[in-house]
Amino acid sequence: MKGKGIQALATAALVLTVLAGCGSNNNADNAANNAAASNNAAATNSANSSDTQTGPSWKKDTSPFTFTQYFYGNWASSYLWKDQYAMKLATEKTGVTVDRKLATGSDDDYLNTMIASGDLPDTIMLDWNNPAVSKLIQNDMVYSIDELIEKYAPDFKDQLDPDMVNYHSIDGKLWYLPNLYETSDRLKSGVPIVAVRPWFIRSDIYKAIGSPKIETTDDLMNALKLAKEKFPEVSPVGVEFFDVAKNGFGGSNSMDYLIDSFSPHLLEERVKDDRQIVEYPMRNKGFIDAFRYMSQLSRNGLFDPQLLIYKQEQYEEKLYGAQYAVASQFMNNMYAMYNPKIESTVGADQKYTILGGLKANGQDPRYPASRLMGWQGFFITKKAKDPERIIRWAEYAWSEEGQLDMRYGKEGETYDMVDGLPKYKQDILDLSIKDNAAFNAQYGFNDSTLLFRAGKLWDDAAARDLKESQPEQYEASKLLEKYNFDNYSLGMENLEPDGSTPEGTINSKIKDLWNKTIPKLVLSKTDEEFDSVYNGFLKQMDQVGAEKVEKVMYQRHLDDLKKKGIQ
Repeated sequence: MKGKGIQALATAALVLTVLAGCGSNNNADNAANNAAASNNAAATNSANSSDTQTGPSWKKDTSPFTFTQYFYGNWASSYLWKDQYAMKLATEKTGVTVDRKLATGSDDDYLNTMIASGDLPDTIMLDWNNPAVSKLIQNDMVYSIDELIEKYAPDFKDQLDPDMVNYHSIDGKLWYLPNLYETSDRLKSGVPIVAVRPWFIRSDIYKAIGSPKIETTDDLMNALKLAKEKFPEVSPVGVEFFDVAKNGFGGSNSMDYLIDSFSPHLLEERVKDDRQIVEYPMRNKGFIDAFRYMSQLSRNGLFDPQLLIYKQEQYEEKLYGAQYAVASQFMNNMYAMYNPKIESTVGADQKYTILGGLKANGQDPRYPASRLMGWQGFFITKKAKDPERIIRWAEYAWSEEGQLDMRYGKEGETYDMVDGLPKYKQDILDLSIKDNAAFNAQYGFNDSTLLFRAGKLWDDAAARDLKESQPEQYEASKLLEKYNFDNYSLGMENLEPDGSTPEGTINSKIKDLWNKTIPKLVLSKTDEEFDSVYNGFLKQMDQVGAEKVEKVMYQRHLDDLKKKGIQ
């Protein structure tokens, strides 16, 4: 799902929520009912504004209002606003309902068609570093957040972290609000951050092969061979779907676990100051060694070739059935979704347990975890029928009140304050652990406004609750957290060129070439075949103009450092 380190960091960092529902402004209704028929609208507007002259701008109008939103990610059906508790609460307070829509088919095709036709929804949730963002801005299709705040919600500006505004601004303007925005403090507090999709081993299989130490890539290879011998009906290893366009140059989100083992200093090694380029990761030996390792798994019958073409749903179906000896998944999903389902349908002995960080070639892994980045951006398009209501709703969602509403609900009803921190009622907490899907469907605390941000109150509460209620996940997270490093100062965010530029076109061709090369590498029968395929790819990459892109990436690297005040 997203990009990647941003998405992996962000989602691991915070407990999410979604808002919606139906509601109306009683004061407005009373005013309208008491007014003469000819003055209904004026009376309603007067009531809406007079009640809250000095309060937050979103309280000035809480009449029923719906705006549309496209979410870039057709997998996100749980994010749709239905009848969840958090959605009802948000609408009850603000009057606002979000009509969130997903793509039918390819996200990129759907998005590009919308942009080309100009038929945009009121708002868009889109990875802030997606190539389409520049199209939206350059074609004057979205408002800058600054102008809307200044005009309609001036107090909102004080809620925004100046560092965030500075980093995410483009040409001096903030065009979106980043979801899952982190502060530097967040890297040291709250729920332990796991910046990769970890790999897990099925508990009963691990026990059956003698519970060996799995500390290196060689150890893992040997464990998988033993697992295949004792459990031939089980697929030895399972990884998430491959798609370079969606998941970055690693191809699969599961690959980062191996890449960060074989190439723990990848980010630094890509920067070549003497040549003024930032190399494609595909030139890095450690990066390619991760794919060579996958090829060795394949040659030993430990990797199912179908995984190269599986859709995410197909992979998840097998994972729910515990049909992999070793499997990769986002940390919270494994412990909150898959393991509980496996325990209730297959058996507690077949739940998955974490593998630690893998050493490769004698090196400890390093997992890049950065701050400020966020995941998707919240864009307000110029097709929006009422940008004023939308930016005021965003003010609510970003506020401490909104954050608590979408994470915890109503105090005394769904949560209590315990030692100064919010805590779910016990039955709700139990449901979140035993049946996370039912918890999400009923409460929506994992799927809400998608304007989450770091905050000490809820971050500390989430860490306490995870440690108390899910100690296994907490300890697993701490086990991997020690390999994190803050890559903020490296200036390696948003390197790829604008898709509308000549270099952007070249980059797209290279990504397509690499996407087609990955299966050939993984399925190669010998090292010689692997090397032949790889060298052929490098030749093609250079022929289409890779160095031109690498020079642009270097300049964008310098720009990133400058925006961060580092250079």
